[in-house]
Amino acid sequence: MKSRVTIKDIAKKTGFSITTISLALNNKASHIPLETRSIINKAAEEMGYRPNKMAVGLVKKTSNIVGFVLPDIRNQFFSYTAKVLEDECHKFGWNLLICNTNNNYEQEMRHLKMLCDYMVDGIFLSIAARSTEEEERKTLQFLEDNNISYCLIDRDMFNIGKYKVSVNHFEGAYMVTQHLIQLGHKDIGCITGPLVLDDARQRLNGYKQAMKDYNLPLRDDLIYFGDYSFDKGKAGGLYLADKKVTAIFAANDFSAMGALSGIKEAGLSVPEDISLAGYDDIDFVSFLEVPLTTVRQPVNEIGKRATQIIHEIVQNNDCGKKIEILKPELIVRKSTRRI
Repeated sequence: MKSRVTIKDIAKKTGFSITTISLALNNKASHIPLETRSIINKAAEEMGYRPNKMAVGLVKKTSNIVGFVLPDIRNQFFSYTAKVLEDECHKFGWNLLICNTNNNYEQEMRHLKMLCDYMVDGIFLSIAARSTEEEERKTLQFLEDNNISYCLIDRDMFNIGKYKVSVNHFEGAYMVTQHLIQLGHKDIGCITGPLVLDDARQRLNGYKQAMKDYNLPLRDDLIYFGDYSFDKGKAGGLYLADKKVTAIFAANDFSAMGALSGIKEAGLSVPEDISLAGYDDIDFVSFLEVPLTTVRQPVNEIGKRATQIIHEIVQNNDCGKKIEILKPELIVRKSTRRI
């Protein structure tokens, strides 16, 4: 394998000193003749020289790299968020490095230590789902001890982050449950997310509060405990169809698609027999056979706000506690109808 071209290689080819070549390539060569600079730059281009960014970072104390440590790249919310973050980072001259934890705390810490070793300028972090409160505290303490600028995105299970951008999931779940109630539904089932997650607990609480505010019975047997997956959503759809519900709120769109499959397997249809609503508004739910009513998270705004927070911390070394909770939006489509 061909070795990487270094300044020493260019010095050997051109006969100039390493200092002269370094100054010329780093645009600090005002006192060096134009002809010399031209020879050095031409040689560097012909030899395929690329600067060692880590070495430059050590000198400038910046890497122009920002990490995004996320729990599951297969989840479209996180993959789309990564795309938005990358676009926003480019505005500040940053490159985005994506790390997937598979919702595992140990893997999360391995990624954070690696990013720290690479002297990244900041880290976007969505906490691994199976983290305990002690583990989350250790994670955030590690970032602060190493003076790494960070912003939590969406997940802060124990509400201890100093910098974060999230969505009012309680309000989103309340809105979609209220929508079902206002269509005349009373027997409304709920397929939850994994309740170890703060966002899943908020969505369940929003559903419960809407039922309570409209004086509808809150039946424990109409709550199916899921995990945001298609399979659990399908099992929940089958279970709730057997309970004779007329509507289902699934706490994310993958669960809702699973519920749709379960409802069909039960010999019923959406929305004729059961109205169905999800949460997230991932891209393809509007193109389903029955386009899905759902709650849209403002992913573009999440990415913009999170990047601004990191930039502000980097520029000022600190920006004080910064927590932004954004508003969700109800998107009504054909999967829900008046009973």
